[in-house]
Amino acid sequence: MTWPYRFESGVVHYDKNKAFTGYTIYVPIPGRAGAKRNEVPGEVQLLDMQGKTVHTWKTPYPAHQARLFPGGNIVVSMRCADPIPDRPGFDKYHMGGSSGMFMELDWEGNILFEHFDPNMHHDFRKLPNGNYVYIGWEAVPPALAKKVRGGQKGTEHKDGTMFGDYFREIDPGGETVWEWHGIEHFDPDIDIIGAIHPREEWTHINDVDVMSNGNIVSSSRHLDCAFIIDRKSGDVIWRWGNVAYLDKETGQIEHRDIRDMKTMGGPHDAHIIAEGLPGEGNILIYDNAMYRYFSRVVEVDIESKEIVWESEEEFGLEGYVRGRVHFSPFISGSDRLPNGNTLICCGGEGVLFEVTRDKEIVWHWVRPTPNLKSPVRWGIFRAYRYSRDHCPQFNNLPPAEGG
Repeated sequence: MTWPYRFESGVVHYDKNKAFTGYTIYVPIPGRAGAKRNEVPGEVQLLDMQGKTVHTWKTPYPAHQARLFPGGNIVVSMRCADPIPDRPGFDKYHMGGSSGMFMELDWEGNILFEHFDPNMHHDFRKLPNGNYVYIGWEAVPPALAKKVRGGQKGTEHKDGTMFGDYFREIDPGGETVWEWHGIEHFDPDIDIIGAIHPREEWTHINDVDVMSNGNIVSSSRHLDCAFIIDRKSGDVIWRWGNVAYLDKETGQIEHRDIRDMKTMGGPHDAHIIAEGLPGEGNILIYDNAMYRYFSRVVEVDIESKEIVWESEEEFGLEGYVRGRVHFSPFISGSDRLPNGNTLICCGGEGVLFEVTRDKEIVWHWVRPTPNLKSPVRWGIFRAYRYSRDHCPQFNNLPPAEGG
């Protein structure tokens, strides 16, 4: 599904003078569980700059991704595959990214909180008020599904079902305090599935982030775009990257020229660059670039909708790529670092690398071992770099620089 990046593994390049020194958290994509579905445990790893694992958390279910908080706790999503009739993401409704469970664990791995939703998939956030928000699937009503434009004809699920997405916020007691349903707010004449995507899902949302004003930032793989939701009204108030559009004069679906670098292909991990970081307030997006065959990270100014930085070269005059650093047509993400560098997770290849604003690679790590039981043998969904003073537990670890 991707071409080899390099044959070396572990850390193959580290410029100590230019890289942001810290600890990197990642989860190797797990293999498929056996007959009991959940018999494969999970693992979250923390790496130093030399690629050595300095701390590990064990999880009761296969882990997908984890975030580390200043108190030393992690919140981790897991694939809890309990057999439930007609459960989206499994069996006759198989779709990528199914999870169903997230937990908050302390530094020692003790479970502090857990939440199960059979429709949960892909991403979550823990909010400053202690609440959690996550993504779930729900069926698109048949009458609405017929109005959804684009995608590969006849690729709905075998019984004709199409799924959409919702966001749900819960409090520390697990009670729902807010919900948003895409079937109530996306527009079939605007939110059109790109030509390369199947119609088993309308949107296939991969991520969720919450702005300081409460609005939601996210991206849709099938719509090839990032978007912002007004929390109060629920309206989609900002879109960027869509390839497919409706020609109102002809009534036909058209696709923008892929040399227009303001388009994307199957993106992931749209989020706001946090306050205090270089580029704060802009949106950072991993553009899988499935129409171009070279992936990139783009930083977009919300007001102007202009790209203010991107990690890769643009197309040349004749439409050919001048330079190609990496390609991952699925999963993946990015993380803006305090020194202005960007940590990039090329998920399909199992490669993490850090680049400067001038696009110089200053740290480069390759997942050392594949998971032969997984269809994505080298895969990493996301990775995050934390400063040496991020949590007090780091004081008991070996130096972040490594040996």
